[in-house]
Amino acid sequence: MAEHVDRYIPANTNSGWGIASLIIALVILCIVTATYIHKENYKHPTDPTWHGVGSGDDAQAPIHTAEHP
Repeated sequence: MAEHVDRYIPANTNSGWGIASLIIALVILCIVTATYIHKENYKHPTDPTWHGVGSGDDAQAPIHTAEHP
């Protein structure tokens, strides 16, 4: 009769943490960069300084209504 041969191979589940950490660091970098760009460039539509130079929009143009021609 043949002897029993143990064929169990333990799983190596601890590899890949370096790549996972790199991807998480890149995600955090992207979030920080997007937040910085947004805070530096976003102007609320009611902000009178959001009109761009040469855009044709005149931030100082008076509003003409029936009461104020």
